[in-house]
Amino acid sequence: MPVVNKNQIERMVSLCKARLPKKFLRIMDKYENKPEAMRDAGIAYAVDQIVDLLTQGVDGIHLYIMNQPDVASKIHRSIASLLS
Repeated sequence: MPVVNKNQIERMVSLCKARLPKKFLRIMDKYENKPEAMRDAGIAYAVDQIVDLLTQGVDGIHLYIMNQPDVASKIHRSIASLLS
């Protein structure tokens, strides 16, 4: 799930008792008051994870985009050349 909103992910994490990686927590802290930068950083982080998964040989990726199709489009454009 690409994280593009700090409040959204904090709510989800509190509900499921998950922990976020330190690298991502630093990203959230740095960009929490800059919505466009937070969105771009969240998308970049998701793309990085997808690239890692694809290089490890996963058969597919499923994104939870939380009713934000533009996020999925940006991610798809970023990784399209890896999928051919």
